[in-house]
Amino acid sequence: MKILSTFLLLLTGLNALAQTVLPNVQEALELARLTNPDLVSARQNKLIQEQQRVVSRAALRPQARIYSNLDYNYSLPVQLIPLSLFGGTTNEFRSVQFGLPFVLLATGEVTAPILNRPARADQQLVEQNLRILDDQALSLQDEVSTRLARLYHATLLTRAAITLTRRNLQASDTLEQIARQRLTKGLIEPLEYNRIRQVMLTTADVLLQNELGYTQNLNQLKLLLGLAPTDSLQLTENLLADSLASSSPIPGTFPTIERPQVTLRQAQTELARLQVERERSTFWPTLSAYGRYSQQAQRQQFNFLNTSQRWFEIGVVGLQLNVPLYTGGVRQSNLARSRLQLRLAEQQLAYEENRQHADTEDIRNAYNQALRSLAINRQNYALGQQNRQIALVKYRSGLFAYDQYLNVFNDVLTAQNRYLSTLSTVFINQTLWHIRSGHPVR
Repeated sequence: MKILSTFLLLLTGLNALAQTVLPNVQEALELARLTNPDLVSARQNKLIQEQQRVVSRAALRPQARIYSNLDYNYSLPVQLIPLSLFGGTTNEFRSVQFGLPFVLLATGEVTAPILNRPARADQQLVEQNLRILDDQALSLQDEVSTRLARLYHATLLTRAAITLTRRNLQASDTLEQIARQRLTKGLIEPLEYNRIRQVMLTTADVLLQNELGYTQNLNQLKLLLGLAPTDSLQLTENLLADSLASSSPIPGTFPTIERPQVTLRQAQTELARLQVERERSTFWPTLSAYGRYSQQAQRQQFNFLNTSQRWFEIGVVGLQLNVPLYTGGVRQSNLARSRLQLRLAEQQLAYEENRQHADTEDIRNAYNQALRSLAINRQNYALGQQNRQIALVKYRSGLFAYDQYLNVFNDVLTAQNRYLSTLSTVFINQTLWHIRSGHPVR
């Protein structure tokens, strides 16, 4: 019994861990910032790219290495020396071989840069690239938040549409029962009953389509939040119950906070400017210090472990000055290309500023227009509901023909769709405005 109780408790705990409850869109946005797969990958990529700092700094630090060369001189130079120099005859010569066949060289070398402007410019480029990664992550976060806001409210919209469609289906079912009774009594023709049943079946199909749309939106929302398809996600916010009475139109002033997309373009423009400076630095000379210590052994036979034979030592320290004079036009070409890239980055920055300004203006106008239309559509939908109840009573009592009731029913559907669409537009654009303004989303 205890084992069974423990198993049930563990199973309940696992189900609780796999269940996510979101009371509002603000909670959804905060969860997406932590668990969205694209944002998680962006943070991991930043950690990987930070290793480039070590690479860029290494070019400005001393370098030390040890290496060894083993040479076999299978053909050595030979010099003929006349023996007449040593008292011999004139026509006699002696051959003298220079060097030995086997040579082993072991060297330790240290180099230290003193003046290297391109390497310092590369270090600045790496730091700027890391700042661009941060700005790209913020831009990606803004895009994820925008997609999430639209998808979150689309999910609420389809769920609200399901609720209203069920009410319509219930009204159609009631009407169908009344029509069946009247058909049995011979008060109406089969044609009128069939038309009523067609409306009921159409409403039932609309309900199925809304349920499918809700399921698809909920699955896409799980994907955006980094949840598994099998995880449970519950949205406790009710789109129909929430009141927007306290909402006011957005004034014509624009948010003072800079858009992440603009900040990213600014960072890319700065990177292009640093790249121009880097290409200019390649025209400067470089200066480095070096020290080298070597030991060399030369043997007639391959035997370097004999300590009785001599090893020769060579040590040197010095400065190396490299002055680039002509590189085939590569430096000039790279400098011209970097200047063109800077000009392109400046143009893209100007375009992005205008685009973000236009998008913000569109959001403000859409929200204000939808907010003004919401009260009208809400009142229109409420009147349509009343008219449908009145028309149902009149049809039941025989005062209304079916065509008259159908006209009222279609007017209610039109008012319902407008009301839901306007309500969703208000919530979506209100959320997007708060995101762009940097304020908490209500």
